[in-house]
Amino acid sequence: MSSPPLILIIDDNTWMQRIVAKIVASYGWEPLIAGNGYDGVVLALEQIPDLVILDLVMPDLSGMQVLRLLKRLPQTAHIPVLILSVATEAELLMETMRHGAAGFIRKPFTRSTIYEKVTEVLGGGTSASPMPGAPQPAADTAPHESHESKTHSSSAPLGRYRQAPSATDEQELRRWLDSI
Repeated sequence: MSSPPLILIIDDNTWMQRIVAKIVASYGWEPLIAGNGYDGVVLALEQIPDLVILDLVMPDLSGMQVLRLLKRLPQTAHIPVLILSVATEAELLMETMRHGAAGFIRKPFTRSTIYEKVTEVLGGGTSASPMPGAPQPAADTAPHESHESKTHSSSAPLGRYRQAPSATDEQELRRWLDSI
C-alpha cells in the first residue's frame, strides 16, 4: 500500500499551522510543518512533498519569494503549491498563478475548502475518504494522535508545531478546531 500524500504547510502563524495540519491529517494526508520560508524551502528539498500549502504574508522570506524559489529549483519545480492567504487583490493572485501556483485558498477557510483544493490538485484518488469527492474526516482522534506522533518528529519546524500553548489558548483552539 502506498504512503499517504505528504503535504508541507509553510506558515509563520503557529495556530494556523496547527489548524491546517489537523485538517490535513483528518483526511489521511501526512502534514509537515515549516514556520518560515527558509525552513519551508529546506524541508521541500529534503522531503520532496506531494503538495505545498503556502502562506503569502511572512516575515523575512515572503510566500511569493518562497513560491518563486520553489519553482526555480529543479528538485521542487514539479511540486504543486496552493497559496493560503487573506489577500483578495486580483493582481496579487494573478501574480502567484504566473509564478506557478496551482491554486488559492482564501482565509478564512473551511475544512471542505482545504479538502476540495487539495483533491483538485492531487487528484481524487489521494484521499483516505471512503467516498471520493466527499469530505469525511475520521470520527475519532486516536488515529490522528498516532499519525502525528510519527510525522517527521526530527524536524525543527514540527517541534514548534508541538509547543504547548497556555491552557486557555489550547482550550479555545480545541473548540475552534472541533467546530471546523
